[in-house]
Amino acid sequence: MSTVDKALQVLDLFSESRPNLRVSEMARLLGWDKSTVQRYVAGLTSRGILEQDARDKSYYLGATLTRLSMLRERTHPVAQQIYSLLSELVEDIGETAHASQYISGELRNSAIVETSIRGTRVYIDPAEALPFHASGSGIAFLSRSSPELVKAILSRKLGRYTSDTEVRKKSLLQQITAARRNGYAKNEGTFESDVIGLAAPVVGFDGYAVGAVAVAMPSARFTNSNEKRIASVLMKSAEKLSRLHGGT
Repeated sequence: MSTVDKALQVLDLFSESRPNLRVSEMARLLGWDKSTVQRYVAGLTSRGILEQDARDKSYYLGATLTRLSMLRERTHPVAQQIYSLLSELVEDIGETAHASQYISGELRNSAIVETSIRGTRVYIDPAEALPFHASGSGIAFLSRSSPELVKAILSRKLGRYTSDTEVRKKSLLQQITAARRNGYAKNEGTFESDVIGLAAPVVGFDGYAVGAVAVAMPSARFTNSNEKRIASVLMKSAEKLSRLHGGT
């Protein structure tokens, strides 16, 4: 594993629920020895990518990331366009919407817009990777992925998140085929209990998926009668997002 890959693994440890981490905690989470983690943390801190809290000696994400994020948005203003499309989706459907992107073998959330219309809404952790086999976004992504990538992903060890999580490869292939045919995927309590998600693939210039766009809602608010309307709106949003990536 390259030095850059290891440094990125350190950064991936941080999340909303883990904004501050000590070196010992990082070593435990990564399964590395403490001296190795300290070496990477020192390098990241020297470049301002991490900063240290003087009170408890823990580390948190630094200002360099803010600068790079601002530069990215000024030179390639995709994030604002994605956020705007998700806001329109939330206004139309009334449920939380999120977009994800395939990065380094994982499906990661790139933008989340929570609904303000509903008192009860689904919370989506921005730092949590979306499981390919257990989320609507994952199935939608695989429905427009190459056969080689689908085979590689389904060959991994597939974990269970709820009692309804499907891990049988034959059944998952049937879900992927149905999503390809319908243009969207639906998951019912397979990633989080009592949550239903609908997702459509976002494709790039080569016709293969680069991510997905999805809505998530409590299962109590979902009915079969509104599925088609939600799916129709969702697929139009996916088409607009695909254009941003050079695809249709």
